[in-house]
Amino acid sequence: MKRLHLALAALAISSLSLVGCGAGSPSAASGSGGTSTSASSASSSNSQESSLKTLRVAAVPVVDVAALYIGEKQGFFNEKGLKLDIKFTAGSSVAIPAMMQDQFDVVYSGSVNALQAREKGLPIVAVAEGGRTTGVQGKDHGGIVVPKDSPIKTAKDLEGHSLAVNAVKGLHEAADRASVLNAGGDPSKVKFLELPLTDMAATMKSGNVDAISTSEPFLTLALEDGNRLIASPFVDVSPEFVTAVYMTSEQKLSADQQTYRNFNEALKKSQEYALEHADEFRAELGNFTSIDPEVAKKMTLTNFGWGFPEDAMKAAAEASKNAGIINDVDASLNGLVARDIQ
Repeated sequence: MKRLHLALAALAISSLSLVGCGAGSPSAASGSGGTSTSASSASSSNSQESSLKTLRVAAVPVVDVAALYIGEKQGFFNEKGLKLDIKFTAGSSVAIPAMMQDQFDVVYSGSVNALQAREKGLPIVAVAEGGRTTGVQGKDHGGIVVPKDSPIKTAKDLEGHSLAVNAVKGLHEAADRASVLNAGGDPSKVKFLELPLTDMAATMKSGNVDAISTSEPFLTLALEDGNRLIASPFVDVSPEFVTAVYMTSEQKLSADQQTYRNFNEALKKSQEYALEHADEFRAELGNFTSIDPEVAKKMTLTNFGWGFPEDAMKAAAEASKNAGIINDVDASLNGLVARDIQ
């Protein structure tokens, strides 16, 4: 417990900034008997609503979390006795300590951040996958892009050049280093620069960075502007690379394992539905992101999978270690996944 308090003190819990995001409301019940029937229907609806357990979810407005909203609309979470209260945060660095202070029950996070938190001793545990690579080179939701006339042809050619990532020592850098290694290059010879995803393409066009590591929808926009894709780094980590996870605390999981099992099962059903109904998946994005509907129609969607493949998780940890994000592969993986509810 002392260790937990020290870790929480080091994280700026006071900087938490939440933005509410509605998940839609159930359709009004229709009745043929006038006012009394409507009142009865409303009462029944309210009773059903009050019987659901509210799960407070911290998320970020990215493609993966569309599955949560799809699941809410389709009633998959309600079927499991759950009602989601989704709020957007600045990311796991504020959401994890907020969860430890009982402000959230579930936190969406990049998998590399989860590995890092676990290695540092934070008692967090992954209860469900958040998203995966498609596993297909050249057709993934993340990629390394260069200008059309660049001499850089492969990831190995990035040696001696600058590569923009949205966060130094983050998910993209870990994956990018794997791409350089797989191509026979030396990642230590690549200069990683931190830039917002929104600014990358323009910065590369101006010649201030040689290549960018980006993701959808910015990947599609960059390619439509005439740039070239040279690598699919998420695929280079592993064809089953789990890029994001949903986490809770060990304490919360131990106290109510069934609730998190229900969340896992409802989310899996939601993600399966999203994969089978790509048009609905794409349409949902406009409800909580600023992605242009026309871009949403063209972009490569996140893939989903379940069960946290051990080989893929180890590959992610090894890529994180190679990037200097973690120091101990075993420590970052030990107890990270709640295997009992997968």
